[in-house]
Amino acid sequence: MTESEAALVAALAAIARLPGATVTVEPDATWLCSGRPLEGLNHVLLAQLGNDDAAVEARIDALDSALRAKGSVPTTWWLGPSTTPVDLERRLEARGFTEADPEFGMVLDLRGWPETSAAAGAGYASTVAGDVAPVTDAAGVDDFLAVMGGAYGWSDDGRSDAWAELYRLPGVLADETLRHVVVRDAGVPAACASIFTADGHAFVTNVGTIPAARGRGLGTRATLAVLDIAASQGSPVASLTASSMGRGVYARIGFREDALLRRRISPG
Repeated sequence: MTESEAALVAALAAIARLPGATVTVEPDATWLCSGRPLEGLNHVLLAQLGNDDAAVEARIDALDSALRAKGSVPTTWWLGPSTTPVDLERRLEARGFTEADPEFGMVLDLRGWPETSAAAGAGYASTVAGDVAPVTDAAGVDDFLAVMGGAYGWSDDGRSDAWAELYRLPGVLADETLRHVVVRDAGVPAACASIFTADGHAFVTNVGTIPAARGRGLGTRATLAVLDIAASQGSPVASLTASSMGRGVYARIGFREDALLRRRISPG
């Protein structure tokens, strides 16, 4: 298992805080059920189903049935270097699971941060406009969610309500393991990022910039801010998953790739 795979599992476990949600850790797979019909809130990870054809086929069906019984479809199945069998993606495709864009697991050594950062070494943070503020109150959560909605194109499909439910849970704002920042441009919330720390991992996520503010480095500024938080908390390594378009941005900060993570989405 690579560092980014392990960190992804630890970070996504935060979903289990939602009322009615569960995370199940078994020898051959970890699966998260939110009870909500959103692929971003239901996941199968670290699938190591072996290589016996009949057993693999039965196990795929059993996992899918268990998720459906809990109202947790569609579901994202993550396929990485640790996945077995090697043809699991083909088996999922045969069941009508659709292909999602791949993600690239990336890691960054935080020892000596920020002096060891390629971006900090170039003085990058000081050249980008925008004021960074941690999210510490309900108004900050509202700003954070507004940026997320604009950055990721949330519609009225339930995503906004579901993530708002998670980040507005009692006690979350005071939880040092779930931290968010918002970058304001001329006073307007324009970019955001989060850092989830769990089980010794620090996972960067929710990096986004509203369309009107893209191309000016505000997302990078938000990323650097949450890396500062992770380093101040003593995390030796940070991880994230990057899209094909985003991987170059993170490489310039100093992240290196350690895993190709393919994804398949089960039918709803």
